[in-house]
Amino acid sequence: MTGDAVLPDDVPLVAIRRGGLVESAHRGRLAVCDPEGDVLEAVGDPVAYVYARSAAKPFQALPFVLSGAADAFGLTDREIAVACASHNAEEPHLAAVRSILKKAGLVEGDLQSGAHPPMYGPEAAKLAQSGEDPRPIHGNCSGKHAGMLAVCIHEGYETLSYRDPGHPLQRYILGLIAEVCGLREDEVLVADDNCGVPAFALPLQNFATGLARIATGEELSDELAGAALRIRDVMRAHPFMVAGTGRFDTELMERTNLLVKGGAEAVLAVGNPEGWGMALKISDGSQRAVRPAALAALGGMGIEMDDEGSTMRGLHGEAVGEIQPLI
Repeated sequence: MTGDAVLPDDVPLVAIRRGGLVESAHRGRLAVCDPEGDVLEAVGDPVAYVYARSAAKPFQALPFVLSGAADAFGLTDREIAVACASHNAEEPHLAAVRSILKKAGLVEGDLQSGAHPPMYGPEAAKLAQSGEDPRPIHGNCSGKHAGMLAVCIHEGYETLSYRDPGHPLQRYILGLIAEVCGLREDEVLVADDNCGVPAFALPLQNFATGLARIATGEELSDELAGAALRIRDVMRAHPFMVAGTGRFDTELMERTNLLVKGGAEAVLAVGNPEGWGMALKISDGSQRAVRPAALAALGGMGIEMDDEGSTMRGLHGEAVGEIQPLI
């Protein structure tokens, strides 16, 4: 065994119960913070680092608004929302990404987001039946990449290396994430995300603090607060554009006034305009644990929602077990 991996202190958050026994369990961590950085609630170690993955997209979209690119190119709120998305590649998502590119004088070939089949099963099946291979626009990060390219065009940055951590745009984003989350730039760890742009890791409680600030605009400069609130508002106004059919992010924003963004490896970011942010990480990366853990945590913060997804059903439709939150 290699002994160099340091695992953060976590706790069981979700149990899988079958026939009265706990069959499996998912461990994780949770932090809820206010805009001042005070920890309101914590489960597990809130100081240990977490890769925000795609849950950082509202932060990565800030230059889209701050630079003036979104307004200069006449982008709609739906188009700004898809720049914050991990989308299903349903037609409205693809149309919005194409529109961003066209308005900025770009083409699909400029996207460097990598290709994968649409996240939404029916769209993936439709593409496969057509005989076409997936293209970068079908990737869930294509909206983010289109937004990044638009900022590059507006600011006069070259576009071929826009994914590089040393590119002016990526340095700009790093600085904003550090500022919003109350850190120095050298306290934010940078690695490669699957789509090729930097992935950022930071203490869970700082991530929650940043979410509280984006959701409220508090503890930010006037200019940055204005951009943050605009990102918040377009995501909440167009939740379908942020994810799509059957997605928890979309559902939760449709049912509440929250800002919600999920990320790979079972990360969830939540911002409440009433004054707090929540960052959730399931340690084993299992997405099935995100929903019950998040709903239980939100219930503890006074946001109660019924959930029909807690019952596990067998191949004949009968109830065979339960997904039970432990917080």
